[in-house]
Amino acid sequence: MGDRRLWDGQVEALAESHLVVRPDLRGHGESPLPSGPFSYVDDLRALLDHLEIAAAGLVGNSFGGRVALDFALAHPKRVRALLLAAPALTGYEGSSALEAFDEEEDALLDAGRIDEAVALNVRTWLDGQNRGLAAVPPELRERLAAMQRRAFETILAAYEAPTPPGPVAWSEPPARARLGEITAPTLVVTGRHDLEDFRAIAELLTREIPRAESITMDTAHLPALEAADEFNRIARDFLRVYAGPDQGG
Repeated sequence: MGDRRLWDGQVEALAESHLVVRPDLRGHGESPLPSGPFSYVDDLRALLDHLEIAAAGLVGNSFGGRVALDFALAHPKRVRALLLAAPALTGYEGSSALEAFDEEEDALLDAGRIDEAVALNVRTWLDGQNRGLAAVPPELRERLAAMQRRAFETILAAYEAPTPPGPVAWSEPPARARLGEITAPTLVVTGRHDLEDFRAIAELLTREIPRAESITMDTAHLPALEAADEFNRIARDFLRVYAGPDQGG
């Protein structure tokens, strides 16, 4: 639901000690969603090649975490560290609650009710579980809504084209079955008010990735957006050790 603007609160803090690159994935922000098959992992590899970055610390939230995990499996020597905030996971079977969200979102979009679909995403991913609207400042809700609307507009238009995008290539076998192969130091950040699925994924990654640890923040699904200062401290401390200048990252 976000694009590179999701990381507005991190760029300045991390750029003090790192080269920071924040791409818009296909279909988000200013990146189009062309027709035909593609791979987010190949896109990321091509970007690093273009920028002449041999290896990097990857920071991903949600879907971006899924891309980072698959990239780490495909190109282990190019990943110095993984910082994953509420990551999704290829091969993970979602709960009935997550399926219900997908069905509601699809129904709203099919009916052309984009405003309601945007509101559903803001409510689910930013407000989170078991807390009211007052927990999140209105300006954050507006920022996320703008990013989500842009993504819907781009993606819906792409799938209405004569030749739609896809299929998308993911790791095979899925990352869910291969977590033990990931060699990069990994920190998983989970939100206390996130959906149960993402807390379960965090536990799974922490248990099965050999060099993984986790930390819980008092947020929902978007900790870097909701609690930028705390997330920046966590990110700086982790990346300084595993992807800092001494490691060439």
